[in-house]
Amino acid sequence: MTVTRSEPTQAEIDALLELTSNPADRLWRYPLCHAMVKHVMNTPITPNHVTGFHTLLGMAAGAVITLGTPKAFVAAGVMFEVRAILDCFDGVVARAKKLSSPLGRALDQMGDGIGFVSLMAGGLVCLARIHGWAVATVVIVLTTAISAACSTAWDFYKRRFASLMRHGYDTTEEEYLTLCRQYEERPLVSLWVSRLVSLYAWYTLSPQTLPRLRERIARGEWPREGEAPAVTPAGRAVQEAAARNDPELRAMLLRVGVVAGDNVILLLTVSLLVGQYLNAFPIAMAWGLLVWGYTVFSAYRYLHEAERQGARPREAVTR
Repeated sequence: MTVTRSEPTQAEIDALLELTSNPADRLWRYPLCHAMVKHVMNTPITPNHVTGFHTLLGMAAGAVITLGTPKAFVAAGVMFEVRAILDCFDGVVARAKKLSSPLGRALDQMGDGIGFVSLMAGGLVCLARIHGWAVATVVIVLTTAISAACSTAWDFYKRRFASLMRHGYDTTEEEYLTLCRQYEERPLVSLWVSRLVSLYAWYTLSPQTLPRLRERIARGEWPREGEAPAVTPAGRAVQEAAARNDPELRAMLLRVGVVAGDNVILLLTVSLLVGQYLNAFPIAMAWGLLVWGYTVFSAYRYLHEAERQGARPREAVTR
């Protein structure tokens, strides 16, 4: 008889969560950053310096796109890929030099936003020259909305699977319930907006969970501070799958990595490098919609099956 491990180690969880990174970050950007970080360890370079530079680089690349020439597109494509590498590098430097901070993370998020806006603004100007401002605006707005939906799905599922593997229950549910309780106690505008954004994610990405959340809200069943919820059936099944490095779980986590909005940006960056930037927007929108729908369907099916399997009686040993 062999004892079946039901909980994964921290190293196993970290390795699995690595799969949720978008492929470009995982395959070449982070490996390159880890190779470069040793060269800045004894320099005055800080993560915020790197963040500031990649923010300025993104803005400059957006301005170069507006020139609308093949050479300008290639140059902007190179600049945006360098910006993406530096976007990974600031985090690597922060961890290596132990300089991580809430301010640094906020600056990095702002830099990411500015880089994306610059990419879209350059496309808007170029598209408007050919198709007019109305068509160009519609294309850019749709591309932005699809990319944002993909980013929301990536963040949502990454947090769900991470919490199921680490804790055996879904912390995203507990966070949403805590947010609802805080809003009931203090109906601030900021809390209302946060709750609305969270509700959008639940409606679009996990509508089957909403009835359970509404029941808990109606009963006033709020998370208790300092008290961890019990392991759920889905959490038990996902932990067991992580402990045995289950191929289905790995495939699901890879799909989460592919749905990241950064992949839409990567597609547009590649289109710049090959001089097909303006023709790539329909492809980028179709790609985003396809991977979003496939990932949402896959996650629903996987988590539903995990809950069903986790609810079955378990034996402590296997023969």
